[in-house]
Amino acid sequence: MSSEKPARLQVDPETIVDDDKPPQTGHTFNIWYLKWAGGDSSSRNYIKSRFRVNIKRDSGYTKASSNSPICLFFARGCCYKGKKCSYLHRLPSESDFGIPTQDCFGRDKTADYKDDMSGVGSLSRTNRTLYVSGIHVSDDTDSILTRHFSEFGAIDKIKVLHGKGSAFVSFRSEAEAQFAKEAMDAQSLDGSEVLSVRWANEDPNPNAQEETKRVAEERAMEAVKRLLKKQKVQKSSPKIEEKPMKSESKKNDAKRQITTSETEEGKSGLLGAGRLEALRKLQKKQPTELATRPLLDGYSSD
Repeated sequence: MSSEKPARLQVDPETIVDDDKPPQTGHTFNIWYLKWAGGDSSSRNYIKSRFRVNIKRDSGYTKASSNSPICLFFARGCCYKGKKCSYLHRLPSESDFGIPTQDCFGRDKTADYKDDMSGVGSLSRTNRTLYVSGIHVSDDTDSILTRHFSEFGAIDKIKVLHGKGSAFVSFRSEAEAQFAKEAMDAQSLDGSEVLSVRWANEDPNPNAQEETKRVAEERAMEAVKRLLKKQKVQKSSPKIEEKPMKSESKKNDAKRQITTSETEEGKSGLLGAGRLEALRKLQKKQPTELATRPLLDGYSSD
């Protein structure tokens, strides 16, 4: 996925004032998470993030190569580097072939999930489903969730738990779920709620597990087909030979003429055949001229 416009500068760190910081519970304030670190974490205060990514407005080209990871801070709406960033500022795409042990942001997965199902994710299984809590449930919650989360990828299914104020949101790919998790955590929908977005536990329903397995196999087959198609196109594409510039062409012609002359001279010895014949004629002519020439100008030997 390419872009013709440069990535937008999402935030200036100097614009974060003290009024935007939550009450101090630690020693160091992290401007990216808008929370204190190094203190007591027993009490969790959910503060709405001041930043939010706008894919259409913020996406653009950066200094990153095509196989670089996606910028984590871009997903959170707070990258301060813009087009100078070394990571991609765009959504994950189907053509991305990332490292299986890492997420789309280049972070290493862990062997198991955290107790609260937050964090990068687990190596144990492919997870495309997010657990979203803190929702103010209404009759149109399903459509509201679809509108907010579909900005980050194709949604397979949404299940709203009306009695718990939460929902499950399943994406078509794990990379899309990874991006949406970072983009929507500590955000709001249409109200004043503050969402908590975590990984969903595995569904205990055997039918659901079978469906998850089937979908994973289909995704793997699609990825293989795309790779084979890409290789086929690369092999069938004609190679374009670059024509030399006029100056280079003249230089090459001169080199060929010199080489040809040297080759002909090499075949006849040190000198070419034409030059040897001219020397023979000169040697025959010189004695005759010396015999007929007077000893002194104006005098004769007679």
